[in-house]
Amino acid sequence: MSEKTVYQKNVHYFPGHMKKALNELSSSIKLVDVVIEVMDARAPLASHNPYLSTVLGDKPRMIVLSKSDYADPLVTEKWIEYFASKGIIALSLDLKKEKVFSKLIAISKPLVEKKRAKEKKYGMKPQPIRLLVVGVPNVGKSTLINNLAGKAAAKAGNKPGVTRAEQFIKLPHDFILLDTPGILPMNYEDEEDAIKLALTGSIKEEILPLEKILGNLIEIFKHFYPHALQNRFMIDDISSMELDEILLQIAKNRNYVQSGSELDLERASFILIKEYRDGVLGRYSLEQPDA
Repeated sequence: MSEKTVYQKNVHYFPGHMKKALNELSSSIKLVDVVIEVMDARAPLASHNPYLSTVLGDKPRMIVLSKSDYADPLVTEKWIEYFASKGIIALSLDLKKEKVFSKLIAISKPLVEKKRAKEKKYGMKPQPIRLLVVGVPNVGKSTLINNLAGKAAAKAGNKPGVTRAEQFIKLPHDFILLDTPGILPMNYEDEEDAIKLALTGSIKEEILPLEKILGNLIEIFKHFYPHALQNRFMIDDISSMELDEILLQIAKNRNYVQSGSELDLERASFILIKEYRDGVLGRYSLEQPDA
């Protein structure tokens, strides 16, 4: 466990470049017509920055649930229904496999009816629709942009903080897209939200106690997916097992041994988090809308 681990209810994680991004976003919002907020399908609420709702105001908005191929498909459908009940358009996308331009464009057109009506009123030609992509780090913004652009227009990587500055990207059919750096809240009052972001890779896991991250994941598995570790780690049912028992079993089954014959529980811990984060374990969601 890292020496820098913090034990506190209110989790603070706010690298310097995010403060600059907040200021730029406040100015850029005036320039765009539609906002696309990208959320991780495994934890939509935890991967939503409440500050964005404040700065975006009444701008037309849609939600893209990214990494849906890592999430429980039945739960993702419930999230789409949940957002619809709030009057928000949401759709689930596998950004690495499916071409999404036509879907997003079709959805965005009704959101700019006021813009088109205003242009018609003043005898203007239809102007390009300006899209803004926002979201917390490593949630799939750059992957979405590259998918829309049909090329590597934005840097993408499986770690937070890859995009560091705003950039405008021209799309077909008179669409212009603005990419922004991922922005996290300055503080997480609910530590569980920060833990979920560590599990999905949006914040560095080192800022939280490893035991808490693992404990949270295992409790979710126990409650919703008791057989989640069956295929990868040959553990049939974890419902009645303690965390240490589970880690011992993983280390034993994977032959993770330290000096001598002592089982390496730390390695087992990190591999469990990594295989969940990378979708190797299977499709499991961290949040349920009815919970």
